Amino acid sequence: MQKKIAYLLCMALLAAIGLAPAAEAKASAAGRASEVIKAIGVMETDQGSTSSGTDIVTRSMFAQMLINLSTLKDNASSESNVTLFKDVKKTYWASGYIQTAVAQGWMSGYLDGTFKPTQGIKLQEAVYGVLKLLGYADSDFSGSKISAIMKLYGAKGLDTNISKGTADVLTVEDCVNLFYNTLNATNKTGTVYASVLGYTLEANGGISYLSLINKGIKGPVIATGAWSSQIPFTVSTANIYKDGVACSYSNIDSYDVIYYSPSFRTIWVYDDRVTGSISSINPNYTSPTSVTLGGTEYTFADTEVALRFSAMGDVKKGDVVTLLLGQDGTVVGVLSIDEYNVTVVGCVLDTGTHLIEDENGDYKNTDYVTFVDASGNEYTQDYNPDLMYLAQGSLVQMKFVDGLASISSYIMSTPAFSNFIFSSDGLSLGNRALASDVRILDLKNGTHISVGPERLAGSAISPSSILYYSLNSGGQISELILKDVTGDLDSYGIYTGITYSSSGTMGYKYIIDGKSQTLDTDSLSYLNLTEGPTGFVIYDGIVSSSYALTGVQVSSIGTNTVLSGSTKYTLADNYSVYLYLDGEYIATTFDKVKNLSKYTVMAYYDKTIATGGRVRVIIAGSK
Repeated sequence: MQKKIAYLLCMALLAAIGLAPAAEAKASAAGRASEVIKAIGVMETDQGSTSSGTDIVTRSMFAQMLINLSTLKDNASSESNVTLFKDVKKTYWASGYIQTAVAQGWMSGYLDGTFKPTQGIKLQEAVYGVLKLLGYADSDFSGSKISAIMKLYGAKGLDTNISKGTADVLTVEDCVNLFYNTLNATNKTGTVYASVLGYTLEANGGISYLSLINKGIKGPVIATGAWSSQIPFTVSTANIYKDGVACSYSNIDSYDVIYYSPSFRTIWVYDDRVTGSISSINPNYTSPTSVTLGGTEYTFADTEVALRFSAMGDVKKGDVVTLLLGQDGTVVGVLSIDEYNVTVVGCVLDTGTHLIEDENGDYKNTDYVTFVDASGNEYTQDYNPDLMYLAQGSLVQMKFVDGLASISSYIMSTPAFSNFIFSSDGLSLGNRALASDVRILDLKNGTHISVGPERLAGSAISPSSILYYSLNSGGQISELILKDVTGDLDSYGIYTGITYSSSGTMGYKYIIDGKSQTLDTDSLSYLNLTEGPTGFVIYDGIVSSSYALTGVQVSSIGTNTVLSGSTKYTLADNYSVYLYLDGEYIATTFDKVKNLSKYTVMAYYDKTIATGGRVRVIIAGSK
């Protein structure tokens, strides 16, 4: 979960700076440099943040920037108790930084006793400073000092994306690239400089961008009262993402959970909430670490939240509460039913009976229903079957009145859209726009997955596949529960034929995820199976039905698509690849069989791309 959230944060930031996720690996050093240096805060000076890339960087500013890029960051003072240069008084804003830079040997003054603090930093001066950070001494520069410095500057790749000459004055953009190159260069002892400063490195040895993002994230902050005053920058002008989708300040609702990065001036908002009756506080009231609602256990994010559930807190077993969940799914806040009145609409997954303990400590048997909402949250609540008939797929509504939950059937109005086709960008269904924080769930046979709108882009669905939808105050679709639209809830593989055991029992052989399995004929006696790539419908862990996949011969291969002639087919996220060799299907990877001059490659899809279908199975055979 943590890795997934971190990835989403990284993708959101890349989108904010104009890089699509697919282009992340191809981002140029120049594009990446600006964000990395910004995240570290190298360009921040007491004179303010340098924003325009064409601004000249002065020598006094460069002195503080060198400190920001060193192990002395946060320990150097802006004040000085001596006057080192006749043009730098003790009261000058950067006197302390200049004193430190000179004392460390990173910079020096001029022969006339001046430092020239407002003069632009020249390339040769800047290079000298960063080489000193990398551990080089004057004795390492033999012969012409300037020539030796500039030669090492090129040899270590410090000149990447910098076109200035030796005596040219540097701009903000030049310094950003120089500092970024320095971070990724090795010092005199062969260690990548970024690691000297404590930053994580990627496998290729460069500084890890994702670690910088995670390192700078603050929070959580709960959106209540004057919450924006806790954010150290103007919220209304920040980059804002709600559940991974770009949005505006107006999309932040009360009790949303907020994280932020001062360096990136970016806010991430989460509105994951779970409402229900507390069935247990674990392990006990003395030292609680988690709470169970609706059969699901939720861990507390910190001791402050845990205290609410302790013997000294105000939340007890049996209370109806709403848990506010943070970016990693842990509990960051709790609201009483009086603080947060909620109505939940969802689709029934299961019904049954169970034993519960009443207020007198006695056990009784009662009926319950388990249902799921559009966010994928599951709820379990007792109900009276004499008052309503509920079955898998029924819509129910749960309300809380005076702290007590009540379940009722929910009747949805007939979907009224101009058509039932998602736009090519996935931002609307028919004439209805999807909200930026829309929640979409695909449901089948009691199982479900959350779906992003991009997954449905360009897909046509039937009106009957919409089990539930709701609109926000702006008339946009905010919640959508679909019935088996994506096909992603089925399993895909190959039916390989009939087998007989030593006792003569007949069974069906099939392969899913590269694993051969056999199903007794009694379980599949009503199926009409055809050997070859197959979609398997799994119910309660057993194959309940199946259907053949349609195959096309691949003529060319893209990043996440294959072409058959002029028709493009999109690959599923978890497609399977097999090599058919000597009558056997051998699981492999696409990279090993994508040479079309050597292999005949067939792609098998479940339904047309226009209706949300995907290539599920790929089979390669030698030509």
